[in-house]
Amino acid sequence: MTSRDFAYWLQGFFEVSNTENVSVQQVRMIKQHLNLVFKHEIDPSMGNENHQKELNKIHNNTFPQTEEEAVQRWGNKPSPEHKFNLHGWYDPKEGVPRC
Repeated sequence: MTSRDFAYWLQGFFEVSNTENVSVQQVRMIKQHLNLVFKHEIDPSMGNENHQKELNKIHNNTFPQTEEEAVQRWGNKPSPEHKFNLHGWYDPKEGVPRC
């Protein structure tokens, strides 16, 4: 997908969803996709192993593995009961958020 394709897709998302607010998690995901799209557009070749590792890092940078990494990514835990998944902190009493 080119940056232009993504920009049109993103515009369509906002038009269809008729939303005025975007969550922190949605902003992070949009930034990740933009980083990946622009990286591919700047250097569309397959590249060497290091280039592929860099692309994979951009693409896969979505999920902290430890609570410390979650705090670094999303800030302090809202309450001791909160848990995290790839979308951020959530209250288990309200169920696990899904994409």
